[in-house]
Amino acid sequence: MSENQVKLSYKIFLESEDVSQSRILSSTSFVRNLLKNCTNHYFQNAEIDDESDLDDFVLRLYLESDVEEEVCSAPDSAAGFVADMAELLDAIAQAQSYMDMEGSFSISYQGETESYTFTSESGQDFCDFAEAAKDASL
Repeated sequence: MSENQVKLSYKIFLESEDVSQSRILSSTSFVRNLLKNCTNHYFQNAEIDDESDLDDFVLRLYLESDVEEEVCSAPDSAAGFVADMAELLDAIAQAQSYMDMEGSFSISYQGETESYTFTSESGQDFCDFAEAAKDASL
């Protein structure tokens, strides 16, 4: 892997049950706007798979992205990816503390590879992060 190559991925799962329809809609809108207005290039166009069911009062959102670039198109975003992801996840956990949230993210850039898992349980307004086992292949 060359110095200018970047390979990153993230998977985020948000869920809550017995949620009012208006809260489902506002929470979904909050997450979409947070991503769209984020300064990190790799989050701005994230696809959100909305599996929520308004009739059953269930909120379920999935975000998954895999990016591989031979020449990194956004060096600042790649360099700040881990810190920006942590900040993004904490913002969601603080503003939407009624949701369960879990997932993982990783990046390989400039010879460094970092991988993390995270969880935030309902009622918790922060994320717990754990460094995943080192894997040079990512």
